[in-house]
Amino acid sequence: MAKAIQQIERTPVVPEEKASHDKEALLAALLERREAIEKSIHFLQRVDEQGVLDTLTALVGQGDKVMGVVSRELNKPHNSTMLVHFVKLAEMIGELDIEKLQPLIARVNQGLEKADELVSTGETTTLFDMLKALKDPDVNRAITALFGFLKGAGASSSGK
Repeated sequence: MAKAIQQIERTPVVPEEKASHDKEALLAALLERREAIEKSIHFLQRVDEQGVLDTLTALVGQGDKVMGVVSRELNKPHNSTMLVHFVKLAEMIGELDIEKLQPLIARVNQGLEKADELVSTGETTTLFDMLKALKDPDVNRAITALFGFLKGAGASSSGK
């Protein structure tokens, strides 16, 4: 049978060896995340250049006073109403179908560019020009899309 262990010998940890090991582990972690650290430093530089870092530091230093001012301001009727409207607006935005909205917004931007071009020329449009424009396939598609939008908006308000 084996003898029971009576005494455990602990190997002493040399502070210099521990510091060296910790330094190597820290350096390895820094090298592993080098890109993220460089981006963080760049971000902090930009925030500091804008004076935001000083403002945030001051706000954190005066945390209780700042929270008191914020809570008093939020309790004012017009501010609390604004917050309610903001929440409702966020809910409405959440209901939008972004997949369908992105191409529509791109087409709206193209339309705005074209409108700006036409307005800057100073030309006027006659009734005959408008009737002629209805034969243009691009104009016809836009009018069809507009009528589809109006039909859909009207149908939802009448409860259909």
